[in-house]
Amino acid sequence: MTISELRTDPISGRQVLIAEDRAGRPSDFAAQELGRGEQTECPFCAGHECLTPEALFEFAGASGEWQVRVVPNKYPAVSMEQQSSLQPRTSALGATAQPPEGVHEVFIESPRHVQDITELSSVELALVLRAYRERLRFWSTDECVQHATIFKNVGVAAGASLEHVHSQLLALPNIPPMLAAEMESSQRYYADKKVCVFCQLIEEELTHRQRLVVDAGSFVAFCAYAGRQPFETWILPRKHSARFDHLSDEDTVALAEILQQIVGRLQAQLSPLSYNLILHTAPFSQRHVASYHWHFELVPRSTTLAGFEWGTGMFINPLSPERAAGRLCVE
Repeated sequence: MTISELRTDPISGRQVLIAEDRAGRPSDFAAQELGRGEQTECPFCAGHECLTPEALFEFAGASGEWQVRVVPNKYPAVSMEQQSSLQPRTSALGATAQPPEGVHEVFIESPRHVQDITELSSVELALVLRAYRERLRFWSTDECVQHATIFKNVGVAAGASLEHVHSQLLALPNIPPMLAAEMESSQRYYADKKVCVFCQLIEEELTHRQRLVVDAGSFVAFCAYAGRQPFETWILPRKHSARFDHLSDEDTVALAEILQQIVGRLQAQLSPLSYNLILHTAPFSQRHVASYHWHFELVPRSTTLAGFEWGTGMFINPLSPERAAGRLCVE
């Protein structure tokens, strides 16, 4: 039996139409993905360091050569440098504009020209996660920064412009609206129930196991109750923790393994696989330590946002999270 429901995410309040009947729609358009091309001048490969800005941070291997390299984004979306030509202004209608302040960094996750984290060893990926942690720790001491988001775009449909395995950090002087809404919602829940809403969510998913994908000791993964795309999967630490920068070295290895498992299973379901991986972590203040719970949201990009989504802010998902979890779960 197909599922047709309007679901509301209990944390963000986001609404999603689960409409499995739409999966059978005819289409004149075949999925297209740019294939892996010959890139003789990939700026992220070892030996081409002169094509990127000077490294801000590196992890070196046993031979002394870099294994993970963090550089400023050559084409940043935000900058801490004052731009005199862009002064804050407000229109008569109340519309505002101001300089886009912040920091934009790139994590080059391997000196080898590989495309996805499944082509790294778990040790190599754990080193990438440690680099995330170290850059978050660095920016947590800067008074000009309130919050940082780390994200990965893989595949053309997910917005990737380079295929070499990499991810990005944006550190901002404010908390972005969607994350601020998450923080406020979780804070209200904690004030009422005296417990973290994410901890309650984990307990519910482990109890009912309808959307559970992986239960791997320190971490749990499940298909999101109101997933925006088929197979949207959340990965959370079982033990309460608000900030990713508090992650231990031991847990980076366990987290690397579960991330690789999930991406590998998604690759078996969706070909070619494009996805966004987004780290949601608490701001650098101590306000949300008890109420928030850091997590990764892994969103495969198998459907296209169209008129309804752009016009309403709601999403249509043609595959129920329960059915998606059944296809991803390997006992």
